[in-house]
Amino acid sequence: MSPRINMQDNVQDSEQHTLDFAGLGIGPFNLSIAALLAELPDVDAQFFDARPAFAWHPGMMLPGARLQTSYLKDLVTGVAPTSPYSFLNYLVTQRRFYPFLCAELPAVSRREYADYLGWVAGQLHGLHFGQRIEAVETDGEAFAVHIGGRRQPLRARALCLGTGLTPRLPDCARPHAGARCFHNSDIAQRQLDLRGLRVAVVGGGQSGAEVVEAVLAGQWGEPAALNWLSRRPNFEALDEVAFSNEYFSPQYVDAFYQLECGRKPAIVAQ
Repeated sequence: MSPRINMQDNVQDSEQHTLDFAGLGIGPFNLSIAALLAELPDVDAQFFDARPAFAWHPGMMLPGARLQTSYLKDLVTGVAPTSPYSFLNYLVTQRRFYPFLCAELPAVSRREYADYLGWVAGQLHGLHFGQRIEAVETDGEAFAVHIGGRRQPLRARALCLGTGLTPRLPDCARPHAGARCFHNSDIAQRQLDLRGLRVAVVGGGQSGAEVVEAVLAGQWGEPAALNWLSRRPNFEALDEVAFSNEYFSPQYVDAFYQLECGRKPAIVAQ
């Protein structure tokens, strides 16, 4: 991870007025907004995260783990292709553009993309780490963001929640949580020894597949048995055809937004 992480803690100046924009959580979503707003100096924006420094899924950096999407779907390119915070500019500044071209990689590794995100975070101002949000209120005109350790709430006209997902263990597994039963979100940071053990991986998505691949490769020693369980009817390959990717385009989002509210739940479920 890039060492140039901005860990500004002095946000007292923003206490004296109302921000245009406040982002809660500094993951890829709000980091993208911060990078785009960096080109708009008239917008007064600040971003806050409870973690001590920027990190993107550090516990899931397994060998060979790759992104499921194109590296062109980075933080900025789809909106501002000339932005200095693009993945291509990251490659150029790291003197890795031509090696990247020569490698002809079908997808970017998760570890490399995490380094790219850290590289962007290290250049942006207005990212505040170690700031835990305790409550948010509104008076109809602005939001009051209460941050731990600060006497006065921070005020902002617009608020963006980018807090990410919380790892969830099934209820039946929670009583057994510990060294032998755990969520995969921190598996890369665990000191595991699976030699001679019976291993069960629960979950048929990408993360489950990455764990199974690592176990089969002997990442933590050779187990006696490996069972891969999923509630899905089959282990389905990623659908990357053009018609499916159309669902994630701005044009489809605009069309979906215009639909009647009664139609949207069925489309989302499908």
